[in-house]
Amino acid sequence: MFDILISKPRKFKAEKLKELGLDEIFFLTPENCVIIDTGSKEDLRRAVSSAHSKNKIIIVIGQDDEINRIVLEDKRVSMLLSPEGKRKKDSMHARNSGLNHVLCSLASKNDIAIGIDYSEFKKMKGKDAANHLGRVMQNVRLCNQYHAPMVLASFAKKPSSVYELRSFALSIGMTTDQAKKSLEKAKDVFS
Repeated sequence: MFDILISKPRKFKAEKLKELGLDEIFFLTPENCVIIDTGSKEDLRRAVSSAHSKNKIIIVIGQDDEINRIVLEDKRVSMLLSPEGKRKKDSMHARNSGLNHVLCSLASKNDIAIGIDYSEFKKMKGKDAANHLGRVMQNVRLCNQYHAPMVLASFAKKPSSVYELRSFALSIGMTTDQAKKSLEKAKDVFS
């Protein structure tokens, strides 16, 4: 099991990793990864090309449907993180979750992981947390249906335990096998 942190690399003692139930922790740093957060198609394409030429892992934070589609069509991208993150309002009959059947099929075809940021849920409270949770649950159902790879990780400065992450995965609708795969997919993305 693996976790992903956004911080400077540091050593964790084997006892600490064992206590958390982790095999390894991956650190996202400017040297090994680029996290792109833009709503502009031109800026996105330029940033992806630049990062790819430097052999960096490319993670794009979800935006509107058009940007999400461009991201999932580009095989150079490793992960679409929180496709539901920038959504403000749901329509009357469906959640505006940032994914649909076409986007999940593209993610599956191009082997681009859909990232679920556990640290976002720790920060939210009340109605915002409930709406966000509903969107993520919808995305999990879509990813399951269309076999899109998912990565669940803390994306924070401190690691979360595998037990905490697995419990969260089960509560958002993943099976135990899917929860395990989502915690192990980080190795494929970052190695």
